[in-house]
Amino acid sequence: MSAAPMPRAGTHRRPSSGARRHPADDRTGVPMTASEIRRIAYIRSIPISRAGPYIPELAKAVADDGREARIFYTDGDCAAADFPGGTWEKLPEDATPDQIVDRILAWGADGVVSLSFPDEAALRDAVVKAKLAEHGIPVVTNGVEPARLLGDKGETRKILADHGLDVPQGMLIDGTLLKNAAAAVPAYADIVRLKAEEFGYPLLTKAVWGSSGSGIRFIRDRADLEEFLATPDEGNLVMEQCITGELCTVELVGADGEYAVQPLCFTGPAGGKPTFAFWELRSSAPRTADDAAFVPVAQKLKKLCTTLGITGVINLDIIHSRGTYYVLEINPRVSGATALGVAASGRNTYLSMTDILLGRWKAPAEPVLPRQRWSLEFPVDNVTDVFVKEAEQALDVVQITPALVVDGREYGGLMIATCEYGAEDAFVQQITALDATHHVLSADMLAQLTDLLTGPAAQAVR
Repeated sequence: MSAAPMPRAGTHRRPSSGARRHPADDRTGVPMTASEIRRIAYIRSIPISRAGPYIPELAKAVADDGREARIFYTDGDCAAADFPGGTWEKLPEDATPDQIVDRILAWGADGVVSLSFPDEAALRDAVVKAKLAEHGIPVVTNGVEPARLLGDKGETRKILADHGLDVPQGMLIDGTLLKNAAAAVPAYADIVRLKAEEFGYPLLTKAVWGSSGSGIRFIRDRADLEEFLATPDEGNLVMEQCITGELCTVELVGADGEYAVQPLCFTGPAGGKPTFAFWELRSSAPRTADDAAFVPVAQKLKKLCTTLGITGVINLDIIHSRGTYYVLEINPRVSGATALGVAASGRNTYLSMTDILLGRWKAPAEPVLPRQRWSLEFPVDNVTDVFVKEAEQALDVVQITPALVVDGREYGGLMIATCEYGAEDAFVQQITALDATHHVLSADMLAQLTDLLTGPAAQAVR
């Protein structure tokens, strides 16, 4: 097993004074109290820059509070601007739970917060949580059992149904039986055919384990189903209705029955063959009737979190169709839409998780956090330093990512920006002028932004 890289120069922890209890030397398993937590470790599995200004804001707040913070990350780079007032240490991209535990103990953390995703990283950090519990070190992330249940789409469907939430009609498929690998059950494929007719086409099949749209197959009709049955994927799958509507995402943060629901984010159309989500205009935009219809769903989700003992964050993928919110899956961690929701509400999820660790978390009274402003995410091309500088001068830019890399594949850039209510016309003028100079938007994307910011939703908030 290779050793994790040592911290960069200037980031080593000061020696502990003998007057303070040192958790790395405490093997009793007695949990640290909030007042004893002076050193906080953060775990991150994707580039810190993908969080916009919200991790830097977190680091500064911890430092201003008189505590030490160190971020242990596996991807990308880190510098003082990314984690101001704190220190940082890079781990191997394939760091195991034991490696992470060893490095956290070596630094002498009193408490830990996981900022990792996707699901496999959340599961890894759940194991880290269990191992650090043996040393009395609290970790704000979901435990092994809720992470395991929510990482499994079949189990998630049962949990959602038990809490009265709508899900697309579907069934769990055993890919091993379709392949006749474990036992010869010829009629099993016929059962799948009958259920497909009952649900109606089109359909989707999804790997039970996996996130970010991986392992999804679109089944348009009976011919596609027969092709799927002839070449089934390995392992267990979920087959379900492909519902036409709007994709949404929402994040809940909290612990011990106290949960906050970030504003809904709308992320593009649903109902056909899946496409790369970040090619769409994604927004947290005022929609009075749709927001009101979501409130009872949010209340059910809070009860679900209480039942499962959620500690930290969950993120949900949802389809809004004809007034109904169909929950597709629950991810037991932060997500690529965290920054979009935080930008809309002004409530920093990462700070909220730190408040949970420090015992000062209390959920707000609102069933869903109100939007304070427009939050917009859209693809951009030809990102240059000059464009970034001019955009930051003209607009309230949350984040510009020159090139998004997912599963080793490089896509175009992304931009997240906010717009205050009443300033929509100015935003449209400024983004149009920037595009005229730098050619960063497709004509369709510029039209979508214009329509959104000058349409009925904009008129309602003026």
